Amino acid sequence: MKLIEIAAAREPLQKLVEQELPLRVAYRLLKVTEAIKFHLHFYYGEMIKLGEDPDPEKLKELNDMEITDLHHEKLRVPIMDGLALSAADVKMLEPFIEFYEEGEG
Repeated sequence: MKLIEIAAAREPLQKLVEQELPLRVAYRLLKVTEAIKFHLHFYYGEMIKLGEDPDPEKLKELNDMEITDLHHEKLRVPIMDGLALSAADVKMLEPFIEFYEEGEG
């Protein structure tokens, strides 16, 4: 997984964290957010170091950094009425979450 995928999922994950979810899903979601916290701190720290107008090559190097120590189980979240995310949010969450229709196996 690339570091930029983790950074891009931050806001959609936060939206999901704020939703009322079944306890099992909420607990596992918390575990995912805790697992990526270190990588988010690293990414935003490096972005600050790069400054307001980062060198495109250094930015690409940061974004493309391969993260190999993030071990998490892909979370299955049921598609529920009242759960509102954009299609872009769902796409950014794909490395972490599999959404499924109620009744799917």
